[in-house]
Amino acid sequence: MGYLKTNWRRAAFVFGGCTLVSVIFAAVSYAAAVGENNKEFDFVSALRLNLVQFYLWAILSPLIFRFSRRFPIELRPLNLRNLFLHFPALVSFAGIHQIIHLAVLWFITPRLRRQFPALIDCYRAYFGFGFYIDLIIASLIVIAVHALLYYQNFRASELAQSSLKTQLAQAQLRALKMQLHPHFLFNTLHSISSLVLEDPSKANSMIARLGDFLRLTLENSEQQLVTLKEEIEFLRTYLEIEQVRFGDRLTVAFEIEPTTLSAAVPHLILQPVVENAIQYAIAPRATPGRIHIEAKCLNGSLRLEVKDNGPGIVSNGDLIEKQGVGLSNVRARLNQIYGSDFRFELMNSKDGGLTVVMEIPFQREADFSMEQQET
Repeated sequence: MGYLKTNWRRAAFVFGGCTLVSVIFAAVSYAAAVGENNKEFDFVSALRLNLVQFYLWAILSPLIFRFSRRFPIELRPLNLRNLFLHFPALVSFAGIHQIIHLAVLWFITPRLRRQFPALIDCYRAYFGFGFYIDLIIASLIVIAVHALLYYQNFRASELAQSSLKTQLAQAQLRALKMQLHPHFLFNTLHSISSLVLEDPSKANSMIARLGDFLRLTLENSEQQLVTLKEEIEFLRTYLEIEQVRFGDRLTVAFEIEPTTLSAAVPHLILQPVVENAIQYAIAPRATPGRIHIEAKCLNGSLRLEVKDNGPGIVSNGDLIEKQGVGLSNVRARLNQIYGSDFRFELMNSKDGGLTVVMEIPFQREADFSMEQQET
């Protein structure tokens, strides 16, 4: 049904365009006749002549379109075979049009029949000049068809390139995301192995929570974006594992504005930042450590902060070391998703410790997905 509607629309567009062109040419022809004091050639005669001419071209245009699509004149490299095939085709289309055109005019115009009692006489009088005009019109139609074909091919190529770019970006994001799993898993398994002999109950508890964490990971493995609420729930599952490991040495506080919970964030974007804080601010010290996680809306952006009370950044070498696999991965994923429209920064806090700041556009997951589809 949709196909038929599309064809009817195209046919209506073509015939509407031919009608408009016919009226314009009829007005020009009539104005020229008036200027030459040709009283026998009125506007109705001019309109009849042009309507027959351009309606016939409208009927022949699908054949010309099919021929041009079947034998396109490709420029790079130049297809000489198809180019030479167009010369006899243009002559044929012009000749067929002129034969039908003169025949129809002869049958519907009494004055023409009185002037030429036999149709062959009409052909002898008008075929040569009319054929010349039709040859020009046929050439213009072929040029227009090729312009349309080139445009369609260009758009198809653009869409294909856009699709490939999207697929490549998604593949890169998946690769970056999957890079986090073994990194975190190896660290956790190492912690479990160190507890197996020292504290078996803690080791068992960590294994159970690790199972919950991996289950959530598999359930969300194909998602690149989740709501902040889901990301925080995921982060809490991870922190339960670390809480078993460090006990009272680890304190985590959340300060989340309720309006930010529906914001879209890259999945697994907070976990490596918090893991980095645990690795450098909690694990090396015997004294209690604190991690503060904050989320708020700021001037149309979602601002995420992870603060710790560790030693902070002492030197440039220390900064490079602290970024490691996890934070480098976070920066790469933010760049892949948001381009240059994000902020990711490590800085020393005023009251000591390290603060990791992330700012991304405040978007809800559905809005972001729709925007990605449009681009």
